[in-house]
Amino acid sequence: MPGRKPEPTRYAHLVRVVSRLAEESPFWERVLEELKRSKRSRRVVNVEKLNRVTRPNERVLVLGKLLGTGRLNHPLTVIAFDFSEASYRKVQEAGGTPLYLDQFIASGKPDVSGIRLVG
Repeated sequence: MPGRKPEPTRYAHLVRVVSRLAEESPFWERVLEELKRSKRSRRVVNVEKLNRVTRPNERVLVLGKLLGTGRLNHPLTVIAFDFSEASYRKVQEAGGTPLYLDQFIASGKPDVSGIRLVG
């Protein structure tokens, strides 16, 4: 159909799933806002920042892509929209668990209590 704005393709499937969750929770409303951002204004977070702003064994959701600059000195459960190869590896090497957002959601009814939003 001419004149119709194309739907963002990278996170389109996540937008649909999170839209349903956002009806029940302000947490998911916030995540949905970030998913709907334009490609140009999407957030990126470095591993170094996670190391500074978190405590060991904390659960965090990165509102964007996690990049591998820096060092992670403690284990974390990191949920992110996307990971660079280096960041995924660094989270694992620190004894943590990296999860893509769609994996976290697919794990059933995801428990969001205690998750810190970073981004």
